[in-house]
Amino acid sequence: MPRLAAAGLALAFLLAACTPSTGTPSDGGDAPDAGPLLAYELTDVRSGETFTLAELSADQPVIVETMAIWCTTCLSQQREVVKAHELADFHSVGINVDPNEVAADLADYAERQGFDWRFVKADAELVKLLTDRYGFGVTNPPSTPTFVISDGQVRALEFGRVRSAEELVAELGAG
Repeated sequence: MPRLAAAGLALAFLLAACTPSTGTPSDGGDAPDAGPLLAYELTDVRSGETFTLAELSADQPVIVETMAIWCTTCLSQQREVVKAHELADFHSVGINVDPNEVAADLADYAERQGFDWRFVKADAELVKLLTDRYGFGVTNPPSTPTFVISDGQVRALEFGRVRSAEELVAELGAG
């Protein structure tokens, strides 16, 4: 079963890389409900703590970025998230969607970069929840797939660019 899950993630990643993107997530009126994504149990790769996006967003707004360790665009966006944390209070979650990366390396990456928020290694089910709602572009880290969660609602920001700390805070409505 682990090989099948890894193969599924690899296929999703390959399709995302080969699929032209308009830079906009597919979040039309017929998109699946965000409830399963908000309720999905996630595990922080550093602490082992389990949590849901619904729990975090009940406390403060949340910025979620799908990412990969090798992604320099992701690193640029994450550095802006650090600056945004100096301007406003919110939670951050990085979700690694590269099927070839492992949780221990993700934990090392977060520590090495000095990122103090939660990082999660996506499994096949989480990738499916994300792609069902937002399309395969969500598995293409260099397009900076970023989401804001507040008041129980998930809002995808336009994929394809790094946002400044000030823009992120404005998107959160937390500044």
